[in-house]
Amino acid sequence: MPQKRTLFMETTEVPAERTAADISSVLIQSGASQIATDYEQGKITGLRWSMRVCGRDLLFAMPARVEPIYEILRKRRSGPMFDADKEKLRAKAARVAWRQLLRWTQAQMAMIECGMAEPSEVFLPYLQTPGGQSLFEAFKGSEFKMIAAPERPQ
Repeated sequence: MPQKRTLFMETTEVPAERTAADISSVLIQSGASQIATDYEQGKITGLRWSMRVCGRDLLFAMPARVEPIYEILRKRRSGPMFDADKEKLRAKAARVAWRQLLRWTQAQMAMIECGMAEPSEVFLPYLQTPGGQSLFEAFKGSEFKMIAAPERPQ
């Protein structure tokens, strides 16, 4: 029987709220001037921050996408799941999702610190458009038609 693969950061016991605070510290080091925390039904769901880019304060928003991790964890379970099990699994998925975001943010910070990237460059997908979508969501919604196709050599 094949062994299940452990998700990156799957064994973390660090609460999502603490990890979000750690991410906030990294964002401040990258130049964030204001940070807000998003919640739904009392659960932390994302971070929003302002950062000065080319002389303008821009808004960025990073969601923690917990549901895909929850689904992976749920599919591994065998037998019936009770509400208490589901809540424990959702809490674990949140811890893992937030910890993965922290590690990603720390890796981006390392690139910023050594001059390989600028803060606005690595966080660009999270830039909020005037319509309230992230730049990534806007591009995805247009099926990436906002990017011109490369010209073919003749």
